[in-house]
Amino acid sequence: MYRAGFGVQIPGRLFRWRQGNITHVSNGGYQWYNGDWWHNSHDRGQNLLTHYRTTSLFWCNDFTQFLMLESDATTQDMETAAPPDNRWYPLTFNNVNGVSRVAVALDDQYLAGNSAWWIERLGLESYRSLERTRPVEVNGLGGRIATIFALVAFSCRDANDLYTILTSRDWCRRLRSPNRAHHGRRHERGVVVNVYLDPDNPVGSTPATLEYLEWDGDPILR
Repeated sequence: MYRAGFGVQIPGRLFRWRQGNITHVSNGGYQWYNGDWWHNSHDRGQNLLTHYRTTSLFWCNDFTQFLMLESDATTQDMETAAPPDNRWYPLTFNNVNGVSRVAVALDDQYLAGNSAWWIERLGLESYRSLERTRPVEVNGLGGRIATIFALVAFSCRDANDLYTILTSRDWCRRLRSPNRAHHGRRHERGVVVNVYLDPDNPVGSTPATLEYLEWDGDPILR
């Protein structure tokens, strides 16, 4: 899948994550312009948001499942890009103490267990551990924030469904509702998720704090 084969990209929304709660950022000086997010404030003027991480995630088909890239596949030519951006990668995991953390090029091809409410909801049934004789609970899903929310996006029927989930009072509880039979995993559909540092939270939103959240903090889904 190269950039020349992509359809028209549909701009998404900007959300703020703070202590596990998610809100839609619809004002406050934030705007989408020329392919990126900007912030305009009285004291600092107009500035490009500081980028942290990106995930491009595609649902290919029932056999290949998910393929991902930790950059924006729509802004570069993969055929001529330098490694590691010159190919697609399968989902991989780092399993420690029953918690699975997701990213590219990690040691484990499968989750730390075979039982968790979010496995089926996120379309990760094929990534269950190979233990088949008894239930083994996965203690949570962490890792790259952008990748996790790309998976959440695929669990939703469309952008409006995703908005409803993320802005719910308890978005994890809404996501795990047994009534959610629909999803957005359709043949060769892709999503790009960008994570930026929050200029309104300069202490809590830094590369160090986000890196800790991804690899050492509590899992995002449990």
